[in-house]
Amino acid sequence: MRLPTAPDGRRGCSALARYTGEQIAGTAGTTGGWLLVEHSGPWRHPAFSSPGLDKAVVSRLAERIVGRDVKPQLIKRPGGGRRAGGDEGPRRAYYVHTSRTTPWVRMVEFEDLAELLEYDVTAVEKPEPPEFGVPVEHSLYLVCTHAKKDPCCAVLGRPVAAALAGGRAEVWETTHVGGDRFAANLVALPQGHYFGRLDPESAVRTVTAFERGDVVPDNYRGRCTDSSAAQAAEAALRSRLGTVGVDAVTHLDEDHGADGVRVTLGHGGGVYTVSVTVEEGPECATTCSAIAPSRPVHHRVTEITEGRVGASF
Repeated sequence: MRLPTAPDGRRGCSALARYTGEQIAGTAGTTGGWLLVEHSGPWRHPAFSSPGLDKAVVSRLAERIVGRDVKPQLIKRPGGGRRAGGDEGPRRAYYVHTSRTTPWVRMVEFEDLAELLEYDVTAVEKPEPPEFGVPVEHSLYLVCTHAKKDPCCAVLGRPVAAALAGGRAEVWETTHVGGDRFAANLVALPQGHYFGRLDPESAVRTVTAFERGDVVPDNYRGRCTDSSAAQAAEAALRSRLGTVGVDAVTHLDEDHGADGVRVTLGHGGGVYTVSVTVEEGPECATTCSAIAPSRPVHHRVTEITEGRVGASF
């Protein structure tokens, strides 16, 4: 594979995106439900075509989620190992509902992938948690290291996963989460916060902050519970106010018009209207394997207004 190369000589789609300073705010995927299945690999692309996964079972799972708001992911422990001491034991699957108001996680253990057919995977679309599984009350952190999808995810993601391993937070390597050129990427579930362009140091800082309830703004891509415009609006308002609390900003309303999007957000008892324009960015290689460059859509914040007071960006 001939990797995209930045003018400074660094190779890979992520190096090119860093060089051009492509905006990362507003680039998180929009996903309400997740199915995380432990599988130590090797991982192929598409992920669920990987060796060791029963094709018939995968096909039946796929039938159940086609057209649904469910994002299936493979996960493995950092470094590809299972457990210390060589004790394999059962594998884990996590059913996750991302939401600003009703997020939840349920964990089930399984020996055979077919056991997952006993559970209603579409439950992750609903605000009420299912009766099956064990409630998980802490955050899960997913680091994309999917080499077969994009080399940048593996080269940059693996050191990040290694740096986070062994800490108090529960960290998993995972398959493609979206935004290869923003590697290394990390997702915090069930809150749904995406972070990108991480290195080991900034990843530790990001997770440490998130564990105490704060969002580090420097690497913040957005929240997968929101539209791209709302993600960009929240990131800009956080920067404007210097606020870091995970749930410090609330999403109140969103109005799409011919001239862009107006997002209404709440913070500290105040109400803010954020004007966002939607435009094509410059040509870029969105992945290392892109045959031709494309023009990704960017969401630019042009104005933030509190009451009758506006501040242009």
